[in-house]
Amino acid sequence: MSELKWSDTTGSLDLSTLSSAYAAGTLTPTRVVNAIYDRIAARGEDHVWTYLVSRETALVTAEVLEAEGYDGRPLWGIPFSVKDCNDIVGLPTTNALKEGAYIATSSGQALDRIFDAGAILIGKTNMDQFGIGLVGMRTPYGACSSVFDDRFISGGSSSGSGVSVAAGLSSFSIANDAAGSGRVPAGFNNIVGIKPTPGLVSNACVSGGGCVKTIETLAIFSLTVEDGMSVLRLIAGYDPSYPFSRPEADAVPLIPAPAPPRFRFGVPAGKALRFFGDTEAERLFGEAMARLTAMGGEKVEVDFAPFEETQRILYEGPWISERALSLDSVLEKHSEVIHPVTRQILSKSSNFTAGDTFAAIHRIAELKRDTRALWDNIAVLLVPTTPTIYTKEEIAANPIQLNSNLGIYTNFVNLMGLCGIAVPNGFRKDGLPLGVTFLAPGFEEARAAGIAASFHRATRLKLGKFDNAYPEPADVSLPDGYREIAVVGAHLSGMPLNHELTQRSGLFRRATRTSGDYRLFALSGTMPPKPGLIRDVSSGAPIDVEVWALPVAGFGDFIDRIPAPLGVGKLSLEDGSSVTGFLCEAIAVKEQPDITAYGGWRRYVESMAV
Repeated sequence: MSELKWSDTTGSLDLSTLSSAYAAGTLTPTRVVNAIYDRIAARGEDHVWTYLVSRETALVTAEVLEAEGYDGRPLWGIPFSVKDCNDIVGLPTTNALKEGAYIATSSGQALDRIFDAGAILIGKTNMDQFGIGLVGMRTPYGACSSVFDDRFISGGSSSGSGVSVAAGLSSFSIANDAAGSGRVPAGFNNIVGIKPTPGLVSNACVSGGGCVKTIETLAIFSLTVEDGMSVLRLIAGYDPSYPFSRPEADAVPLIPAPAPPRFRFGVPAGKALRFFGDTEAERLFGEAMARLTAMGGEKVEVDFAPFEETQRILYEGPWISERALSLDSVLEKHSEVIHPVTRQILSKSSNFTAGDTFAAIHRIAELKRDTRALWDNIAVLLVPTTPTIYTKEEIAANPIQLNSNLGIYTNFVNLMGLCGIAVPNGFRKDGLPLGVTFLAPGFEEARAAGIAASFHRATRLKLGKFDNAYPEPADVSLPDGYREIAVVGAHLSGMPLNHELTQRSGLFRRATRTSGDYRLFALSGTMPPKPGLIRDVSSGAPIDVEVWALPVAGFGDFIDRIPAPLGVGKLSLEDGSSVTGFLCEAIAVKEQPDITAYGGWRRYVESMAV
């Protein structure tokens, strides 16, 4: 990378660009820091920051890094921001209530890991007060705007976090998400929002004020899916000091796998797919479905009623009472200065009884049960990140109803224990961006991220506000504790038994072929239909296979369930490598149809369907 390839005014802050340039010695953290503060100055009063680290302090951090030399730490010299409700030692936390400010004495596991990885803090960012809202306007610091039009909202509650990434003021931002706060600003600012499974990342850094501990999670804004997942891999994991952290978090695979050649994606069926009259949003979502189909996806319309009911429970039900645990005393002390819309919402927190709470918990358990089988049939659920976008004037005139409209595709996700990756999708004719979100079961971030990253690259959109291209993805290494296996028949992506891989956290690795000394047969009497692959060095041919990776425990369980006459052995691939894969006993293919000429099971099945 030459010195001229990174611009101080519009140069991309994505991790790949910065880390590559740092490693090559063509860019320095001090230059990046100075460029960022020049950009901040040029933007003027954009209401992004509640606390801005001084240029001098940020430069001292950068100079220390340079003096020590590039050491390969994952976030060495990477600038970042943090939503104001997260504590950082020595800095003020306000929750967008200036009168409630205090100086934090700890930062928590997730943020400590970020600092230890060499990142440079730029500042703390604006938010809807106490994290209540999806609009970014309920704040005494002034409302942020979409980076594409000052008349339109930035989205919230993590408003400043989203804008700081989209405007090129930070490479990533640590935000929060209980109802969509880590996804809505991504959609309105042409960036990525990673919303992990609740419990995957410790919330120990989150201020008590307004935190919904049972469902809330830290979230990450970034320019690319790969960047967001790199940060997530760093901060995820069990925190024994935090009661809502989950021990299994240490074993969750977080390296995005490539999108498989064939997969099913769900979309809301019928009238559940709503855009509130925004025909441009409807058009863009149609383009998203078409793009996924071109990528090898098969659309499956799903009953969205359980998700809709769950999203209504979040703000119409007793979860607002959880905020009261930490906010009743704040309301009593600061009632007159709390934002009036926030105060109106919080005033309902005492309307619910213990019976209401348990009834809601039981109902959500039923709704989760009712949707569980859905995930056996689809890899991801695709939804608009929001149904539309509003101007600040529109939100001011109808703040609660329009905020509610924005959450119809986000409010249910944490209550159902799902994960989500929000990515850009396209621009309306008026120049405003909108996004889509890929949802998956809890702890299936790698699956959702792989499809989301492939989708985002396929949009060919710029990154954030600036006209910077999506960087070329690096080769994806095999996650620790995983083993590869080649599948040749009903376990191929999109085939009837592929769910046996995905249910075991299987990751698609690549599509390839065997070496030219195999033969393929259609086995009769198997359900679902399966092929038998045998090695025949005298009259074989290359056969299509897919290589997947499974955790060691899942690998063993998967192998144990393979029925005779199938088994496993070493397959030779066309590139000269070998991998564990399916083989068949030679005696079992006698008098069975030889389908080698088709080159693979999928092509044979498709020919039979014609």
